[in-house]
Amino acid sequence: MVKRSCLVWFLVALGVFPCAWTGHAETLKVGFAGREPFINIKSNPPTGAAVEILDQVAVENRWTFDSVVFPDIESGLESLRNGSIDILAGDIPITHSAFSTVEFSHPYFHSGLQILVPEKSTASAFSFLTDLFDLLRLKMFWVIFAAVFGLTIFVYWFEKKHNPDFPKSRKDGMAEAFYYVVTLALTGKSTYKGFPGVLGRLVMIVWIVLGIIVVAYVTSSITSAMTVEKLKGKIHGPNDLVDKRAAVVEKSAAQGYMNEKGIFQQAFPSLKEAVKFMLSGGADAVVDGAPQVQTIDFKQPEIPVKTTGPVFSKCTYGFAFPTGSPLRLPFNRALTALEENGSIEGIFASYFGPDRQN
Repeated sequence: MVKRSCLVWFLVALGVFPCAWTGHAETLKVGFAGREPFINIKSNPPTGAAVEILDQVAVENRWTFDSVVFPDIESGLESLRNGSIDILAGDIPITHSAFSTVEFSHPYFHSGLQILVPEKSTASAFSFLTDLFDLLRLKMFWVIFAAVFGLTIFVYWFEKKHNPDFPKSRKDGMAEAFYYVVTLALTGKSTYKGFPGVLGRLVMIVWIVLGIIVVAYVTSSITSAMTVEKLKGKIHGPNDLVDKRAAVVEKSAAQGYMNEKGIFQQAFPSLKEAVKFMLSGGADAVVDGAPQVQTIDFKQPEIPVKTTGPVFSKCTYGFAFPTGSPLRLPFNRALTALEENGSIEGIFASYFGPDRQN
């Protein structure tokens, strides 16, 4: 009898009996909670990136499991704590506070928040009008206009007084003076001869040199000023959200972040509704989890939106287990193998595209 017991324990140690690896002879109970693209609880059985990873881990460990769907992550974690399920799968954030009551697998996804903005349409034939209005708002434009106007008045007065061939009518004379000033300033050349004598030639030389310098300075100033004017009000990262209207999903990490930073936002039951609100002009941007906004950008190109800026407020996702679960070690072993052979990255590429940010 003693020999038989020793033989059984010897075989268990060698891994002959699968219960030595799993701690369970029966089918596992796996809970699913979270959001797409990790979990789609509307399908039966659930689908999503986390489900595909779990399926491959289960094959590696020769596990079978029954699915239990939860409306949110917190209710899934509560069932995990009271022992109703063996594993909780989904986009479960690995946090310091959660570690006090549950344990996690190795992180399988590095996430965070990202910003979604409307995708601007391509420039139309009348887009130059927008640039013109931007130019009229610049102080530099009006300074240049005033200088040109002043020089035009001066040339008109001087030519009227000293040049007998200058047009007699005021309208023609002002037009001629304006032509002199503009052509000399822009090209450095003009039919205007200026003052007679040596002094006149020196004045013309100075005018030509200054004209070239002013044109170069004005061109660079207007270009940079208009660039700043166009960038003003655009959203390139979380710091640009302070004075903007943002839409978020209710009870999401994005809403928590916005509340913490004191940024105004309007919450919606789903990302789809938040995006619809933004595209109707109700918000300047949508803030949500990077996986969610990148999925829209990659898988729904017909929606005129795009991601902007870096991933911020970063976190990691993992699978959750009851404290002390014997499933955690074999799970992590299989998860590591899938990471090493590229299977996990292949799964994510099918959801987010090959150029996803993390």
